[in-house]
Amino acid sequence: MSAVPQPGDPGQRPVLVVGGGIAGGLLALALADAGLAVTLVDEGFSRATALSYGGVAWWAGAPGALGALIRQAPQAWRALEHRHGPIGWRPCGLRLHGGSVLEGLWRPPFAQVDAVAFRQAVARMLPRAGITVLADRVLGPLERVSGGWRLRLEAQADLEADQVVLAAGAGCLALWPALGQRLRLSWAGVLALETMPAGRPPAGSRWLEQGRRGRLVQPRHWRRRGLEQQAATLQQEAWIVDAGLAPWGQGVLVGQISLVRPLARQAEPPDPAWMEERLRQGLSQLERSLGSLAGPYRQVPVTFCDDGIPLAGPIDAARGLWAFTGFSGAFAQVPVLAPRLAQAMALAASRPKPG
Repeated sequence: MSAVPQPGDPGQRPVLVVGGGIAGGLLALALADAGLAVTLVDEGFSRATALSYGGVAWWAGAPGALGALIRQAPQAWRALEHRHGPIGWRPCGLRLHGGSVLEGLWRPPFAQVDAVAFRQAVARMLPRAGITVLADRVLGPLERVSGGWRLRLEAQADLEADQVVLAAGAGCLALWPALGQRLRLSWAGVLALETMPAGRPPAGSRWLEQGRRGRLVQPRHWRRRGLEQQAATLQQEAWIVDAGLAPWGQGVLVGQISLVRPLARQAEPPDPAWMEERLRQGLSQLERSLGSLAGPYRQVPVTFCDDGIPLAGPIDAARGLWAFTGFSGAFAQVPVLAPRLAQAMALAASRPKPG
């Protein structure tokens, strides 16, 4: 007898994955590889994933056993490309600013998954893997039904499943509010330029020139994680700017402003004009021309966990309900965690249902 159900097994209902960004997309593929039928529901491509630098710093470390796992990220991305074709992964250069002169000479190994290429690849890969994709919004909170869960959709008929995975980033909090005990929300904004600005040094930006050469630019001391670690004790909102840039399709993402509010106000969107002004001020401190770029500002809600450990497993007291969200460094963490979660879910699907 097979250890896990096979697609088409009598009585096997598809696993429902809510969210189509990097977490939901890669987990859906891993579940299909594990022999499970999968339906992915997403109201549109995950905005947080779409505006990500896509950096894969597998050497940067993470709390506990997660640090050892993410060192396998390059192999995981290569395996995905070998199985599914180009996915936007590429080794690339990294240029750091800040710190001492000697620190500025350090050239660590680095890689990027281009968010634009990844979006196009996922749209191709999911149907080829036999995954049903529904473009719709799931209305929360989820409902328990006999033997499983019901998802109410905004435009289509309700869905029921034995197993459901919440991988919708900020949307997870509305679908299962109890996740708020660990899952927090911040706001992140960038300048999103669909084409690379013209001009080369000395007249142009020396940092944009790094982007033209396919390199990422980041501060040596990335401040976002420190802000997240303070979230639980904040009495008032706090924000920081990490000045950097990353190639993004034919264009470039520039800078990142991060804002965290006390829990009671965390879901309240900040004023985009206020956020953009402070982002541009921070970029100008790195290089004046970066702060005056004629590019649109875009902001999105982003989830994280205070301790840096994402939610990747079953939800307490909710049989058949799983979480896959709250990543700090999703492009290094998700590709190594998705197959492990998929195997755990396949094992759960193979067990008899309680009478």
